[in-house]
Amino acid sequence: MLPFAYTDELIETVEAWDGTIGAPSPRNRKTDRIRVFKNRFVEDVLATSHPILPGVWFGPFIAFGLYTAVTSEAWSIGAGLGLYALGILGWTLLEYSLHRWAFHFHVDPDDFDAKMRLFMLHGYHHEFPNDKWRLVAPPLLSWPLAVIVFGAYWLMGGTETAFILFGGTTAGYLAYDWAHYYTHHFRPKNPVGKLIRRSHMVHHYKLFQLNMGISSPLWDWILGTWGWTEDAVKEALAADKAAAKERADHAAGKPVGKEAPENAAK
Repeated sequence: MLPFAYTDELIETVEAWDGTIGAPSPRNRKTDRIRVFKNRFVEDVLATSHPILPGVWFGPFIAFGLYTAVTSEAWSIGAGLGLYALGILGWTLLEYSLHRWAFHFHVDPDDFDAKMRLFMLHGYHHEFPNDKWRLVAPPLLSWPLAVIVFGAYWLMGGTETAFILFGGTTAGYLAYDWAHYYTHHFRPKNPVGKLIRRSHMVHHYKLFQLNMGISSPLWDWILGTWGWTEDAVKEALAADKAAAKERADHAAGKPVGKEAPENAAK
């Protein structure tokens, strides 16, 4: 068995998928997740992640980058901290750019290979948005991206500067990962938490080309992709609640309607 061989369950799901990044299709609303890889090590260690693990992987880089920022001989404390903050800002732009231009595009519904690539990039998350084991980026995605980002920083400014920028970027990344998990599995009461959750639910269930930033709406504001209406918020939250009920009913063996509610299927 090849280490990265896909499961029959994944192949059947992609074959039935129309290739559109949007709300979960009716057939996928009944469960939180599916298995992607046949190999247990790949599936359980490389392709999924407990939400606390990004803090374990990247926490040392966050701390070392901050330490380097305040002890650097090449940079003053103020400049070092400014560089660290620039790394955080860089993450918000990278997060927005990947989400908007690398994860949201259209493919031919008859092209299985193209659909599989898009599904693995982002389609899975929109079809199974509450899979708690894939809400933070797993090693298969986060580690290669981290190597590329650090390498780019090193080429631009050398080792010390790279560690400062990378510390800030990984701090921003960790905030993104945990904010993303928070929006899907918690019901915030504070204004900031409500804002983040509502904007992301609108993105998932109603206005799929808007609200691309998760940890920050900054680039949505700057580039004109921030938006919602109160009706869109109400419909999105209702759709999320209805989908959760369908999953619970299915898990309990209760009958689930064949058709999804109209406002969740758009």
